[in-house]
Amino acid sequence: MRRKGMHGIAVLAGTLALAGCGKKTDDDAPLAFVPADTPYVIANTEPMPDATVAHFAQQMKVVWPIMLDSVDHGLAEIDKALVEGKKSDADSTGMRVIHALLDEFRERDTPEKWQQIGLGPKVRSAIYGVGLLPVVRLELADADAFRAMIARIEQKTGAKLPTAKIGTQDVWTFGNDAVLGMMAIEGRHCVITALPATADEALKRRALGLDRPAKSLADSGALAELDKTRGYLPYGSGWIDTHRMLALLLDDPSLAALARGFGEQPPAFEPACRADFERIATNVPRLSFGYTALDADRMEFKGRLELAQALAQAVARIAGAPPGPPAGKDSLVDFGISMPVLKVRDFWVEQADAVAKAPFRCAALAPLNQAFADAKEKLGEMIPPPISDITGLRVTLGHFAWVDGAAKPDVSGIVLLGSSNPSFLTGLAQTTVPALAGLKLAADGKPVALPAGMLPAEVAGDLDLHVATTASLLGVAVGKDESARLGAAVAAPAAPAGTLLDSSYSGEVYAVFDQMIGRFGSMMPAEQRQQFESQRKLYAFYAKWFKRFEARVTAGDEGIDFSESVEFAKP
Repeated sequence: MRRKGMHGIAVLAGTLALAGCGKKTDDDAPLAFVPADTPYVIANTEPMPDATVAHFAQQMKVVWPIMLDSVDHGLAEIDKALVEGKKSDADSTGMRVIHALLDEFRERDTPEKWQQIGLGPKVRSAIYGVGLLPVVRLELADADAFRAMIARIEQKTGAKLPTAKIGTQDVWTFGNDAVLGMMAIEGRHCVITALPATADEALKRRALGLDRPAKSLADSGALAELDKTRGYLPYGSGWIDTHRMLALLLDDPSLAALARGFGEQPPAFEPACRADFERIATNVPRLSFGYTALDADRMEFKGRLELAQALAQAVARIAGAPPGPPAGKDSLVDFGISMPVLKVRDFWVEQADAVAKAPFRCAALAPLNQAFADAKEKLGEMIPPPISDITGLRVTLGHFAWVDGAAKPDVSGIVLLGSSNPSFLTGLAQTTVPALAGLKLAADGKPVALPAGMLPAEVAGDLDLHVATTASLLGVAVGKDESARLGAAVAAPAAPAGTLLDSSYSGEVYAVFDQMIGRFGSMMPAEQRQQFESQRKLYAFYAKWFKRFEARVTAGDEGIDFSESVEFAKP
């Protein structure tokens, strides 16, 4: 399951709904400050429907106190560590600022209350790069209310935030001797950026948008064109441009200086790196992404990792189909993956041969040469059956419950293993487990029950087990009344060709997590129990609000496409 990824989408969608939507692009829109050649961007340019905003606002009101409980617990741990470690006054001041900022948000769990601190549901935002340096630009609902919040934070912490002037613009500053963070209110915009402390006045002005780009992303229309071409909605779309990113690594020293400010030592790039970086960027030129659905019932987020034609065709050759069809909306969890072992091996050998024929000359990429050489050596070893016969896997969990007092959970589900030679698998099992030797199993897809006691109790216990095979897969069903499901699964067509992965799970799975935490949480130390209780509340929220999560990864002529969707419940 990709639980964290889906929740990240849900949180991002909610954030955009509450603080990142607004009117059409104009000269004062955040997009008008984004350089047309930015290497990365995610922005929203139009308002969401009121019903969508209201839906996320309702969710936010429920989840807000749960999130604050978790944050408070984490901050308490940090405060304790600071006291024990006798950290500097700067560390203590920083924590006071964080606590004061949290106080400003603590009771503001609706869009109306967010407007009290200058934020609101009818504003636009953009995250982008000036060169490689990050900039966040957000429209404010009320700039004066935002300034008043900063003043209250200063009053609570007993210290003024450091300030500077860039031209006539007042700027709050933060950071250290190597990294300069800046935050400014420019008209109705809040702008936050991070630069090397050695940045000159010109770079600071560009990052803050005081000097606008000669051509903006609003002027070029490139984001609007991406949305139109890919069917993305204007509520949060963008890209990462590999060509531009790698070129700037060579030509723009700002990121290296910034990395050193965070204690990292960036690699040095010699002239030979330019050709190698261009080679990489040609093969993987861009990642783009955006929402294709976002309303009170459902949201869907899609993306494409663009690949050069030859590489895309090579990936497509290993994208067969997971065995069996997706289990549908009545399963608790379903996960299918295309895994043709020999084709995957051949793909990586092909890539390793290409690197061996034309190794990277850039010193920073030298480890890749060795990595591909090592991989080919290992892949060159014979892969014996039945591993070499595997073509894919699907695991479906239909039911899981562990009632109080029971020694073990009640489980039902199906496992399908795609294979070019499933009879070898069954023969190996019968040879390994003598009790299975008498099992009569034809490749006709008809489920056969495993008699009680045929497998050791520590393997099967008292579970009902059925097995079925066809010419291309082996299926096992666990649990009562699962034989019919197994027969239908092995008889049904496989997932669509070109599918690398498909998965889905019901929101009910969080009720299971809640149940498991309740069972085992009492065994945890007292200091961890509070965090477990916060997690239980969060899972209970998820179980109530989310009906179904789905994800899919496919390979096509232009690259690798991925999609994630959430169907909302009606609590």
